[in-house]
Amino acid sequence: MFYPAPEGGSNRKRNMDVKSRNYLLMNRQALEKDIKTSYIMDRMISDEVLTLQEEERVKQQNTQKERAAMLINIILTKDNNSYRSFYNALLHEGYRDLAALLQDGIPAVSSGNRKSSMDGMTSYVKTVLCEGGVPQRPVVFVTRPKLVDAIKKKLYCLGSDPGWVTVYGMAGCGKTVLTAEALRDHQLLEDYFPGGVHWISVGKQDKAGLLIKLQNLCSRLEHDLTLSQRSPLNIEEAKDRLRLLMLRKYPRSLLVLDDIWDSWVLKAFDNQCQVLITSRDRSVTDAVAGNKFEVHVESGLAHEKGLEILSLFVNMKISELPEQANSLVRECKGSPLVISLIGALLRDFPSRWEYYLRQLQNKQFKRIRKSSSYDYEALDEAMSISVEQLNDNYKDYYRDLSILPKDVKVPTKVLCILWDMETEEVEDILQEFVNKSLLFCDRNGKSFHYYLHDLQLDFLTEKNRNQLQELHRNIVNQYKKYYKLKMPVPSQEDCMYWYNFLAYHMAGANMQQELRDLMFSLDWIKAKTELVGPAHLIHEYVEYSSVLDQKV
Repeated sequence: MFYPAPEGGSNRKRNMDVKSRNYLLMNRQALEKDIKTSYIMDRMISDEVLTLQEEERVKQQNTQKERAAMLINIILTKDNNSYRSFYNALLHEGYRDLAALLQDGIPAVSSGNRKSSMDGMTSYVKTVLCEGGVPQRPVVFVTRPKLVDAIKKKLYCLGSDPGWVTVYGMAGCGKTVLTAEALRDHQLLEDYFPGGVHWISVGKQDKAGLLIKLQNLCSRLEHDLTLSQRSPLNIEEAKDRLRLLMLRKYPRSLLVLDDIWDSWVLKAFDNQCQVLITSRDRSVTDAVAGNKFEVHVESGLAHEKGLEILSLFVNMKISELPEQANSLVRECKGSPLVISLIGALLRDFPSRWEYYLRQLQNKQFKRIRKSSSYDYEALDEAMSISVEQLNDNYKDYYRDLSILPKDVKVPTKVLCILWDMETEEVEDILQEFVNKSLLFCDRNGKSFHYYLHDLQLDFLTEKNRNQLQELHRNIVNQYKKYYKLKMPVPSQEDCMYWYNFLAYHMAGANMQQELRDLMFSLDWIKAKTELVGPAHLIHEYVEYSSVLDQKV
């Protein structure tokens, strides 16, 4: 259970309950060992239980463990609100196991304290969305109330009956952000989806990739079962497992499938439950049964909304924006993604309005070769401008991301191995890309996972097409250098990445002998089958059969 964050009161004089204090003391060793304090403190400052001066005291400590120890010492001097805020922060930032250690020590809270101090959302909403994996708001967020309300109304139309709500529109129009925003509603969740919300980012998948997505979802839904079950070995088994989980454990819950490309994928989720999907294709639900409702997201923002995004990035009033702002918004063709990329550049280089406008108007960057159904020209140009602003070393690191698999969140450790760097150095480089809207980061407590938007990845692969084989070869060689004759083990955060994608990189590098050696290694076959089941392995045998069948 999640407990409401305090309404404020960092100056209150009441002491923390003895029981709560004892739970902190009893578990401080585990807390000091694992937590990174930065995002924990951000939430506690938002809850007004930690001051900026106290944050600075923590930051002055030399090591992660010392910073964690200082934060706990400060919390011990405070009241019950601080304990609740710390617990909520652990839960929100992915430290679910550590939050569980403190749960029984949470002091009683009055029933009237339902609102958080940040934006009026109730704590109930925050915990439901956090536990369900719903994305947080982007740093620069502009509300589009008509579309948000339209999505809510379609969800109300489902009532308690099984059915589908499709939020559709072209790439980069804001489908995911709008869908997540519609779910930030206490009455909607409490009255219509008391079983919770379960969000899964799907993307374009083959059958092996879909099985992995289903395995991960089942694992997440089973997280608190006493006996963990083995992963489903095929899509039908996974569909049956998911159906039983939704029926018995999560009745009246909402399943959100983000970025659906193919209608056959939906059949795996056709379990007589309530589903909301985002897609570029409004017809994807044709292959499934049940009530169906649609919300169309326009391809472009209204002009004023585009100006509002720019104004928030550069911290100016709309009336204070230079005259080039109107032309820039028009050249961005109303795409929230393109406007955000330009806005992130202007935030760092506020005098370059004319320069970026000229770059867009000249259309000098090569267009991404995508389906003619969508116009990605402006995105291509904005991407090129963004990359050109990186210093030369950073450009090389960003180029290395060209070989990342689509729709895959890559743990930091993989990039540490690729670049032969310490975690902190790699995180600093990647944060530079995140700040410029060139990369996305998913925080999961102890580790960060990074991923590219599919259009960004398309841009990189097209731009660096002649170097892809060399880049794939480099990551394979770095893997071999790091692991030598050993293999990754499940306790390592990069383990699943290599078992899923090492063969993909070897094939991309045209390292045919290495690929054959890997795929015919009994140790590799045994370890991979135990971890992900045989489906992915069989898929690779089919995928690379032309190489594996060659006589050496």
